[in-house]
Amino acid sequence: MSLETPGKGSRALAGGGIASVLSLTALATLTACSGPAGSGGTTVDVGLSSHSQPVATAPPGKYQSLPEPCGAVDSGTLHTLLPSSPDYAGDATATYDTDRRAGCRWSGSLSGGDRFLSVDLERVVSYDPSVSDNDRAARDFQSMAQAAHVPLISPASSASPSSSGSPSGSPSPSSSGSPSPSAPASAGPGDSLSPRRIGGIGDEAYLDDDLVTEGADVHRDVTVVFRTANVLVTIVFSQWSTGTPAAPPSADLQLGADRVAQELAGQFD
Repeated sequence: MSLETPGKGSRALAGGGIASVLSLTALATLTACSGPAGSGGTTVDVGLSSHSQPVATAPPGKYQSLPEPCGAVDSGTLHTLLPSSPDYAGDATATYDTDRRAGCRWSGSLSGGDRFLSVDLERVVSYDPSVSDNDRAARDFQSMAQAAHVPLISPASSASPSSSGSPSGSPSPSSSGSPSPSAPASAGPGDSLSPRRIGGIGDEAYLDDDLVTEGADVHRDVTVVFRTANVLVTIVFSQWSTGTPAAPPSADLQLGADRVAQELAGQFD
């Protein structure tokens, strides 16, 4: 019997068999790693990863700039509210970006005291892509109202700034159908000394009347804050009475602050 030594063809055949086994093994491995969903395999296609899903971005605010504050109040209004002012042009507030924050201040003299008027405008920008500028401004307004101890009421129940009606005391239904604890209608400027919401100015507004006594000096600060879209506007109208115990008139200051607020709100129409 003769023994044949395997030739090149036999070695090639053996090599090809090994290669085939390796190929089948690799194919089985890839199939297990990229099997269909629900088959127990793990998908490794990063192109279908959840990280590639688009993220919803809130729309930008309605306003992208602010009006010039010293020119936003009518000259006739300034002469009426601030008699004998040394400068009706106003003193602009120094800010780094007048498209984000701007303000102005005026003063005037009365017999036995002085008056001061200031306006501050802030364009709110939300840095959270899921929260719009308007929503961020609404949250900031609510925080300011709460800090001023302004009751929460339905905007629909706010009285017109020109109305003189007193709170009705009757609850209005909330969106859930249950009575709202903050539903009584608000009084107009000059009708009350309590912090309260007022209607007819921007999207929402409130008024705060604060009387302060400091020794022989008495001063009243009336603040009106309103929001229109993504802009917050604050007006402070003050009167100082020097050397007299008489308190500055509330109604005059409230109506004056409301008048300025109405004019500033018109800058955004």
